[in-house]
Amino acid sequence: MVDYTHRYTRRRGRGGIFFAAVLVFVFSVCLFVGIFWWNGQAAETLSRDTSYYFLVRSCEDTTASAGAGEVYFSGGAGYLIEDGSAVVLACYFTETAAHSVQDGLSEKGIETQIMKRSSEDIPLNGSMAEEKNRIRSNAQTVETCALILYDTANALERTECGQDEARAALNGILKVLKGLREDNAAAGTMYDAWNAELVRAERKGKEIASGILFAKDLRYLQVQLCFSVLNMGQCFS
Repeated sequence: MVDYTHRYTRRRGRGGIFFAAVLVFVFSVCLFVGIFWWNGQAAETLSRDTSYYFLVRSCEDTTASAGAGEVYFSGGAGYLIEDGSAVVLACYFTETAAHSVQDGLSEKGIETQIMKRSSEDIPLNGSMAEEKNRIRSNAQTVETCALILYDTANALERTECGQDEARAALNGILKVLKGLREDNAAAGTMYDAWNAELVRAERKGKEIASGILFAKDLRYLQVQLCFSVLNMGQCFS
């Protein structure tokens, strides 16, 4: 007599493994489709019509660090662009203002270029789409801080305000950045990368506030904040 029991058990085991594998496959497909559907359903695009005009000097004829130092000691921001190709002297919110300063420097024999940078659309998917208004508010708040720094630097340079007034403005900005960061942290880890940018700005601001305030230092922080707004999409991608 042939013993079918053992053979049947083996087939049953193989069938169970196959059935489990099918279930895992189906579950994975459904999960993928569900995620894709959710992202498709909850998709937003954050658009901001923002442009900045950076007055820069090329680093072609010198090293990047030397170029940044030269610009800084001559009164410019001395902010080195990430790729090291140029150093920012100042940042303006209108093309007219940038050209006006450029023309004045040209008369003094200082050659500069105007580099226009505009904000790009930020795609927000899934749960990130629900944060669209908060992210927009973050951008607007940081941009307002940059505007205050711009005005304060100009007033300080023209001796229209003293150290006390300039320091009060800077400390106010630091409090705003800290409050913004803390609110973001309470909203979730999706803000970690952006909050890291805010921490960098706070650290620079505290460094500036620890000594005598110069217009060029306030301009440096302004430029830093403007680039943070421009690169905001990288923090939420």
